Amino acid sequence: MKLKKTLVRLVSILILVATGLVFSSKVEAKYVGHNATPTELRGTWYEYKGHNKWNHIKITKHAFIQNGQVLCSLNKKGYKKLHVTRYKQNGRPYYVLNKFNYHYQEVGSFWLSKRKIYGKRVMKSYYNMGYFSVYTRNKIKHDYSYQTKGNYKKQLGK
Repeated sequence: MKLKKTLVRLVSILILVATGLVFSSKVEAKYVGHNATPTELRGTWYEYKGHNKWNHIKITKHAFIQNGQVLCSLNKKGYKKLHVTRYKQNGRPYYVLNKFNYHYQEVGSFWLSKRKIYGKRVMKSYYNMGYFSVYTRNKIKHDYSYQTKGNYKKQLGK
């Protein structure tokens, strides 16, 4: 009888310890969705093009809109269908928002930069030939975009 009580206590202690280990382990959120844009990129973004004109990008949960034209969304087909893919370059994430067969069909690579303009982080994008576009949350009459020479891959995600 005493052995039975000791065995029951031992098993219950083991169950409690195992449960504590399972629930106390650190869990990191993984990127899981190809159907939704990252929350850090969502919102309205502006890039100054000169002469009081802006390139206007709006990123919603299920759509990418540039200058009023829907370039990618879940309702579209082919390369215009929203399909978010996360990549890492030098430990920093960046996102491609559509699947494409040819380079001209690509919307671009987008990421939230650590760089700040007027105390707010900016979104950067890369499309082609070492040219990086810099987008701000507000309309600012200054073009912060730049072009690099050499290896552009070092700049992705910065």
